[in-house]
Amino acid sequence: MSDESGAPALETCRLQALAEELGDSKPALRFLSTYLSMLPGRILRISNGLCQHDADASMDAVLSLKISSAMVGALETENQCRAIESMIREQHFDYAVQALPALQNSTDRCFAAGPQLLGKARECLGPGASATSKA
Repeated sequence: MSDESGAPALETCRLQALAEELGDSKPALRFLSTYLSMLPGRILRISNGLCQHDADASMDAVLSLKISSAMVGALETENQCRAIESMIREQHFDYAVQALPALQNSTDRCFAAGPQLLGKARECLGPGASATSKA
């Protein structure tokens, strides 16, 4: 699935690299499934931290989302997290709050496309991936 700019919601080569590193596609697909299911809660944690100007809570939440997004290939989300991370480091909470809707839109698209993204990932990762439980 692609966003409105035509960019894919996930770069499957990142997920494929994770599967190769793990030596099996099943844990990589479980990680993607867990990533997708946790998106709403992660956005809530980021939002709460930013609105309260809590640098530690905001940074913890945004780094968690940034790293996991990088691992599954959610490049747009990863890049938005990098920008918000920089704003938090500079104590620009108002700017970070203004950047939050774009991050929310990106994660919403991934979450909504979850079943399709998992199906595409299963196809890309090969025959052993089809036995993975569905999210």
